[in-house]
Amino acid sequence: MSFKKSLLSLFIVVFMLMFSASLFGVNALGKADEQENIKTFAHSPNGKVKVEFHLTEQGEPQYQISYGKTFLIEPSSLGFQFKEQAPLKRNFKIIDTSIENFNEHWEPVWGEKSKIKNHYKQLTIYLQEKDEPKRKMNIVFRIYDDGVGFRYVLPQQENLDENLQITGEETEFHFSSNNTSWWIPNDWDSYEYNYNKTPLSEVDEVSTPLTMKTPEGIHLAVHEAALIDYSGMALKAVNGEENTLKSILAPWPDSNVKVKKDSLPVETPWRTIEIGEDAGDLVESDMILNLNEPSAIEDTSWIEPMKYVGVWWEMISGKSTWASGEKHGATTENAKRYIDFANKYLDTENQNIGLLVEGWNIGWDGNWIENGDKFSFTEPYPDYNLDEVVQYAKDRNVSYIMHNETSGDIINYEEQMDEAYRMYQQLGIHAIKSGYVADYGIHNPEGQKHHGQYMVNHYNNAVKKAAEYDIMINTHEPIKPTGLARTYPNWMSREGVMGMEYAAFGDQNNPPEHDTILPFTRMMGGPIDFTPGIFDVNISHADTRVHSTRAKQLALYVTITTGTQMVADLPENYKDENGQILPEFKFIKDVPVTWDDIIVPNAEIGDYATIVRRSGNEWYIGSITDEKARDLDVALDFLDNGKKYVAEIYSDGPEANLEKNPTQVSIDRVSVDSNDTLTASMAAGGGHAVRLYPADKEEVKELPEYKAPELTMDYKEVPEEIQTNDQFEVTATVTNEGNIITGKELELQINGETVSKKKIRIAPGVTKEVNLSSNKLFETGEQEISIKGLDSQTVMVTEKEPAFTYSNLEVTSEDQTITATATVTNYGSYKGTATVPLNVNGETVDSKKIEVPAAPGGGTAEVTFTWQIAEEAGVYQIAIGDSKAKTIALPEIELTGTWLFQKGDNMNWKESGYDDSQWQEVTLPSSWEEHSDYNESNVYGWYRKTIDIPEQWEGHSLKIKLGRIDDVDTTYVNGEKIAQSGEFPTGEGEEGMISAWDWDREYVIPADTINYGEENVISIRVFDASGGGGLYQGPLGPVEVLPLK
Repeated sequence: MSFKKSLLSLFIVVFMLMFSASLFGVNALGKADEQENIKTFAHSPNGKVKVEFHLTEQGEPQYQISYGKTFLIEPSSLGFQFKEQAPLKRNFKIIDTSIENFNEHWEPVWGEKSKIKNHYKQLTIYLQEKDEPKRKMNIVFRIYDDGVGFRYVLPQQENLDENLQITGEETEFHFSSNNTSWWIPNDWDSYEYNYNKTPLSEVDEVSTPLTMKTPEGIHLAVHEAALIDYSGMALKAVNGEENTLKSILAPWPDSNVKVKKDSLPVETPWRTIEIGEDAGDLVESDMILNLNEPSAIEDTSWIEPMKYVGVWWEMISGKSTWASGEKHGATTENAKRYIDFANKYLDTENQNIGLLVEGWNIGWDGNWIENGDKFSFTEPYPDYNLDEVVQYAKDRNVSYIMHNETSGDIINYEEQMDEAYRMYQQLGIHAIKSGYVADYGIHNPEGQKHHGQYMVNHYNNAVKKAAEYDIMINTHEPIKPTGLARTYPNWMSREGVMGMEYAAFGDQNNPPEHDTILPFTRMMGGPIDFTPGIFDVNISHADTRVHSTRAKQLALYVTITTGTQMVADLPENYKDENGQILPEFKFIKDVPVTWDDIIVPNAEIGDYATIVRRSGNEWYIGSITDEKARDLDVALDFLDNGKKYVAEIYSDGPEANLEKNPTQVSIDRVSVDSNDTLTASMAAGGGHAVRLYPADKEEVKELPEYKAPELTMDYKEVPEEIQTNDQFEVTATVTNEGNIITGKELELQINGETVSKKKIRIAPGVTKEVNLSSNKLFETGEQEISIKGLDSQTVMVTEKEPAFTYSNLEVTSEDQTITATATVTNYGSYKGTATVPLNVNGETVDSKKIEVPAAPGGGTAEVTFTWQIAEEAGVYQIAIGDSKAKTIALPEIELTGTWLFQKGDNMNWKESGYDDSQWQEVTLPSSWEEHSDYNESNVYGWYRKTIDIPEQWEGHSLKIKLGRIDDVDTTYVNGEKIAQSGEFPTGEGEEGMISAWDWDREYVIPADTINYGEENVISIRVFDASGGGGLYQGPLGPVEVLPLK
């Protein structure tokens, strides 16, 4: 071969290598010593998502992620910290890279889709330390059209001790902007929190999934996939680094070790960043599932999603108890009552319908939360015949769900697991709801965390063990879902969320926005057992309520997915006063549990969501809203073209109101096709549920065709003449010409500018009168007013002399000086001078002249008085002008600070004359664990404080704020009971207790209880079940004097 030909051949080979490397995103590779700072990259199959990888000058591995032309994650570091081994995070060189293309479709056993596409590019970076011991580490990126997953792989090698103890995973997420973030705080034992919405800069330490929205509107969710034999990951802000979070791992007890391994290779869970152009894209993503291995269960024929009723909500709401006794919920008779209901009113012929019974087994008596070792998982209480109930259910085509509460005693559960699961299998039971109630960590082995490696392995092993006995699992107090339902499809659901039960635990829980956040946060990991279907949203047996309309409860069956979906309310609450099943219950009967496809046409996290799901040839639509009433359009273009469908529509009724009328539901049936756009009209805190199925010939003939809501309006009454700033009212008639309910926000305008709004909702074919009012007609002469959408009307505005009112009175005191401030409003046509009086106890003690401007709606000015009081003690009624007087008393008596505390319980301690000189001085507010090292469970303690009430206050009742007390208190003044929050136990342990741990105490001390001019003793008796006991949180005081009646 000639020299020229050899040179040409060499050139062609080099060119092809370079072209190939460029084509697949990998820079051309040279010798090892030339690769230290190499940069490499790869794209998703559609080219939108790009991952770039490089080494810093210190040999530190970093990655960054962009979406289109927008950087989402700036260079972020990777690595490990070990115990007894040097960190593995710097001094690397790249020894090789590879890119693979993977494309498949697979069919899940159940879930949100019947067929899933798994298409990604895999970029693998092979790293080795440049210096001894020259340890190796690989980083594997899988780049999807909807996000990125990456994991560490520590390959088999001689230079790395296989007995690894990981003390830290140095995975950074350096976001490119201060994204809007939805998050819950990290707690290694619980995910049961309301969600926060803040800028990323206000995030400290959070659980995953963490969901974000960039300034450009791109949505992200950071989580993990395939969590196996590893600790759960949370994220913590990096001090001094803007918009940067770093992974942290749940620890082993009394150790800085997070993960223990005894062999190589080691593969971590995938660290995931899902990406979408809108919030709905996140919900439609399959990336978390795709990053898990295929099913490890060969025969899955026994796995069948389930809709179930249960003896549960009656305990949650306080009607019954888990413990045995008069109120025991788990009796043979009561279980049969639920079975009869399920058999009669749910679709046992076409769906897997189940029954859950909690409190059936020995162990619930006494302090079950602390005494998990007392639980038997095979022995029922004497009043519960398990065999009889299971057979009764089987005869009525109802499956049975076994309940296993462990109370965090893992050893006790694992020792009984085979025997129990074998017994359940013999009884034909294929489902278990397991529980791990232990708010402050696992009890046995002591100190383990729910989200630590030990418990991760326990949860996973329990699911694998259950599969050996053909049993499905629904885990409560779980480790978060990470897509393992693909590998273990018998893992039907998990809790790990502030679910419906929290509505019964406290009125601040689960606000209306909560449900509109969950599909984009907690559900990014997988299904949740949220337990919807509460019809009695005011909860007859509790002091709290569900912040939802009944129609929203229906819609939740579509917006929240799970393999085991509960029909959570009491059977009687699904019936009317005549014992007939409510017509809206039909939606719960019809709605499937597993699905074939999903679409999210409307979504704004925390505001609203519409989720559309298909099962066979039927479609279901669920729309939900936050505290704002709204209408959403839902195009039906997903339906088959040219085919008619029946739309069964369940809406908030026209008079539905979250506070006053939350249960009204309107039901409409119309025929629709793919050209129609439905209106989902919702009240505040409301919802909208629709079933769509192919219409037969009779239905096409008989049902009215869908006519979109169209409102026609006309004026009924408009004022012809008013004075400047007078309150006026415009009355209009509004008619809904469509054939389903709709809503509209009407706007009253003055000269084209909106001055007031009113949201109305109108049933089909109905005409409603609506009044809109304002006081902002200011300029004299002819003015134009209108309701937006109607022609303007002329009104004559005439001049008005200055006229003054007083509002916003604020009164404070310091020593013996009283300061009073108020707003003076001039409703006249021009500025004026007001003579403003300061009144004390009904007499004018001072006055000021102030000039008040004129303006639309009234011009305002502030006025302030200071007044010196000669007496050191007294009660005063302070008013400015005609404002409502406020009561202020001197001296101010604080309740924060020093109190006396005593462990135990003795009713003599409420008496004012009791000698408490030997009690411990403590500073409140503070939990008694903190101020007295009082850590026992199910214990009592007492607080006492002595205050002097001036004789000048005689006749006045007092109000005191006592903050929050965990769990129950009775408060006494001078030995007399003035108030109680919660219910004390009626049996052993916390049996019968109703906690008021999150109530803000505000009690009135009646005047006839008070010793004026003498000492008065406040005594507080407290019971705490576990953790955070006593008067743990303010506000505490000061004493407020109430006006004389």
